Amino acid sequence: MTPPRASALAAVPGLVALAAVLCGCAALPSSDRAGDPESAPSSAEMPAGALVRYSEQRDPCANRDTHRNAYFGDLHVHTSYSYDARPLGVTTVPADAYRYARGEEILLPPYAAGDEPTPVRKLGPPLDFAAVTDHAEFFGELSLCADPESGAYATRSCDAFRKGGPTAILVLVRGLSRDVPARSADICGDDGSRCLEAAHNYWERTREMAEAAYDRSSSCSFTTFVAYEHSGTSDSNAYHRNVIFRNAEVPALPISSFEAPADTELWERLTRECLDGVPGCDALAIPHSSNLSSGTLFASSLPGSDSGQGAALLAQRRNALEPVMEIFQHKGSAECFNGLPGILGGPDELCDMEEVRRYYRGQPAENNPPPICEEGETGVGGSLNAGCVSKNDFFRSVLLNGLQIGREVGVNPYKFGVIGSTDSHLATSGDVDESGWRGHNVSETDFGERLSPSPVHPIGLYTNPGGLAGVWAVENSRDALFDALKRREVFGTSGTRIRPRLFGGWSYADSACASVVESGYAGGVPMGGDLPARSAPGAPRFVVAAERDPRSSPLQRLQVIKGWIASSGRAHYKVYDAAGDADASGEIDLQTGAWSGPGQDALCAVFEDPDFDPGQPSYYYMRAVETPSLRWSWRQCLELPEARRPSECDNSAPKTIQELAWTSPIWYLPEGQ
Repeated sequence: MTPPRASALAAVPGLVALAAVLCGCAALPSSDRAGDPESAPSSAEMPAGALVRYSEQRDPCANRDTHRNAYFGDLHVHTSYSYDARPLGVTTVPADAYRYARGEEILLPPYAAGDEPTPVRKLGPPLDFAAVTDHAEFFGELSLCADPESGAYATRSCDAFRKGGPTAILVLVRGLSRDVPARSADICGDDGSRCLEAAHNYWERTREMAEAAYDRSSSCSFTTFVAYEHSGTSDSNAYHRNVIFRNAEVPALPISSFEAPADTELWERLTRECLDGVPGCDALAIPHSSNLSSGTLFASSLPGSDSGQGAALLAQRRNALEPVMEIFQHKGSAECFNGLPGILGGPDELCDMEEVRRYYRGQPAENNPPPICEEGETGVGGSLNAGCVSKNDFFRSVLLNGLQIGREVGVNPYKFGVIGSTDSHLATSGDVDESGWRGHNVSETDFGERLSPSPVHPIGLYTNPGGLAGVWAVENSRDALFDALKRREVFGTSGTRIRPRLFGGWSYADSACASVVESGYAGGVPMGGDLPARSAPGAPRFVVAAERDPRSSPLQRLQVIKGWIASSGRAHYKVYDAAGDADASGEIDLQTGAWSGPGQDALCAVFEDPDFDPGQPSYYYMRAVETPSLRWSWRQCLELPEARRPSECDNSAPKTIQELAWTSPIWYLPEGQ
């Protein structure tokens, strides 16, 4: 099926591109390569307005390319420094997570009495970058309870914590879900100061290990970020953000949800204690697990502010500190949800791909559909896969919400780019292989447990290995990656290494696919940008392109998803097939995984919006879709002889998936808005 005004499909040149994908380091081929290490300016030489604002001294990267390289990483990883990992038996530290990301061997803990630790390596290519984001809330408590010399070691709470298991987690977390989070007084003292002082221990180690793993040589083979997770959990909803720092200049302590329970308080303290308080410090926060937030993570209106100047300033601060959200991870997809009220658009079957809210309380939605939040309502228990499902829990509809708020206050507060990550609690950074996935936490490392649905927490059968963060940057350095995140020239995947490109403008020629990168940058803006002002009548045009992951399935199609606000104020979306053939017949062999239908190594098209109305604020993002493949839950059963397959292999999870990649959007605003 040919979409309206789409050009004929054009394959991006193949051999160079495929070799680049295998190393995970090169952009789509371009004629203007800046491969000479001496072409990378130093911090002092970097001109104003350049793509990288250098904040640290390091060797210039040998693979620098002004047309951007594609880098893949994981910005959401936990180790034993997290309160919900260590009590379950995790013993790894941030240095282990970085070794695993680079493809080196690490030891996972024994899972039965007397067992030896298990040596494991990452399947597939190493990552280009990673950040360990342990929960900052209990750095001090974990340190005190592990130190026999501390004054808190002999307390009842520490004793219960050291005994391990799920009950040990509750010892600490019970105070976190209150309206005003409170620490355990017997561990921390009445004012909490004992835990704050002890938190320096884990924070300093976190910083040291990130610095030690960072490749500052001209090879630029691996980049780390100092980071942590801010884990707000009011009413047991996911109100979580990963805080990523540009460089080694960071606050003396992480700002946890004990010190800053609300997002506005976190932004204020990051501004005061990092941007304004530490020379060279810069930070951004990445919201995640919005699909489990029951309407709390992204509100329908700006909290704590009126509809005037205060709201606009608040929206600007959010945009500056939260340019990106996590669209996919172990706990499912946060792209979209069919049937949300107040949004006009047809069903989208790919919204169901790895969406855990379809399995309310551990049951498929057709048997037990989740409740839908009323307008303005927030639920309770979202992080436990309970509570109501809100339109503000999903990327596609929160972007629409942002357009609506933008019309009212003059600034769109939800201009999010997207990434994926894993949320691994085993230090297994980027462990996204469907065949070799070991689970998200200790309980899932048992295959039978991994195949079992949980009625009280999103673990087990209906979850997945997680996704990857994709970044288009000129080089693999902290500053280059951080600046790409800030300008939203990033994408997320469901674990595959698809490399998508999206450019938007007003005058792309139908032949633009012959030189995707040169034409894209010269004629418009890349993903994450705003369409320039319209100089003549006509609809916007988009260059959409993607290359497959050679270790995964071929590409089936590229889609453009448009969202807009009508003159009535109603929110709409529409999905357009822009390249490939969604209607081509084919089937997957459930015993071998072989796909009988067509698939492509690369796809490209020039797409023009056939429904454009210059008076409607809009956004456009691209979704790249692979041909069907076997889901982990069935694939891993097939890898066992039939006689050795656990009974849990007979389950209600889908046997197949279609891996996806999502670009950050491009926005259009009518003149004067």
